[in-house]
Parts: sequence; C-alpha cells; structure tokens
Amino acid sequence: MVVADIGTDHAQLPLWLLEHGRAEKAYACDVAKGPLDMARKNIAARGCSEQIPVILSDGFDHVPADCTCAVIAGMGVRTAMDILERALPRLPDLEQLLVQVNDDVPQMRRWIMANGMSLRDEMLVREHNHDYVILDIDTRHPAEYSEEQLLCGPVLTAEKKDMLKPFARRQADKLTAIMAKRGRDDEIQQDLLQRRTLWEKYAK
Repeated sequence: MVVADIGTDHAQLPLWLLEHGRAEKAYACDVAKGPLDMARKNIAARGCSEQIPVILSDGFDHVPADCTCAVIAGMGVRTAMDILERALPRLPDLEQLLVQVNDDVPQMRRWIMANGMSLRDEMLVREHNHDYVILDIDTRHPAEYSEEQLLCGPVLTAEKKDMLKPFARRQADKLTAIMAKRGRDDEIQQDLLQRRTLWEKYAK
C-alpha cells in the first residue's frame, strides 16, 4: 500500500505505518513548509527518508499517481471538504480513503453522500478525553442516508452499537448542557432536542 498523509504535520502517521509494516511507502504531505521541515528531520532520524518522501502540496495537488490510500485527519470539516472537492476526479482511483475531522462529522457524512460516495466503515477512538470519528469512504458506490444516520453514523448504528453507546451518552449530555445554558424555546432549541433524542436512543 502506498499512503499519502495529507496534512502530515510532523509525519508521525507515515512513520508509524512504515515501522508497523502497514505501508510499503508513504508520502508526507503538507501545505506549510515549517511542519514539513520538522517532518523531514523526524523521518531522517528514523532512517526512513527513502520510503517517506516529503512533499509540499496543497491537498492532493502534488501527490504522485501511485498513491493507493489517502488519509486526511486532524483538520476542520470545511478544510477537509475543500481538499476532497478539488480532488474529486482522482478519488475513485484510491483503494482506501480515511477522513477524520475535528468538527461537524454529520456535515462530512452529508458531503460524502452528496458526492456519490458511501461509508465502508466508521471507527470511534477516544484519547485524552477527546472523541475522534474516523470515516472509511467508499469512493465508487453511492448511498442514501437518513438524518439519523448522518448524525449518528450508518455503520456505527447498524454494526457497532456497543462501541457507540458511551459516545452517544457523551453527545446527549453535551446537548443537555447546551440546552440548559441557552434556556430558550426556539427553533434552535427544538433542533438540539431532536438531536439529543436521537443520541439518547443509542445511549441506552
């Protein structure tokens, strides 16, 4: 597998993939020169310079064609959607596309559906009291998802309810706190209530 880590920062992911035999080659890509300089030092220190080329690239702009898997992680949903939007013609050529955004995961799922794609898998990771949702995108097959699936995850709700339960509890509690702080009965409050009701369903 040849992986492109889009927004690699210090190249920790490419290094982990190489050192654990998960990839034969990985491109460490970033739009900023500073992080790439640090990535280059980290890669050289681990003796992986040949297997992990460092590339200055805005999204997929300079990612070589032999890339079979791409990872976009640790950024806002708007940035991730922009990167993917500009790369739409080449996405079907990827064997795997993994995306993790730091905000508004439902909006990311909505973009995936709107662009004729679907979700092959979804994973939940909790680290340092933060929840991360990782989306494994099938770029070749479309799907239609309900509002409930867009919010809570079509794969998580269908196949991973035990994993979803504690995450759903935390989401419902967050919404309860937001509603209590707002203290108003308006359309926004009703939307918050509807979302909390859906999360409560999977928190039980």
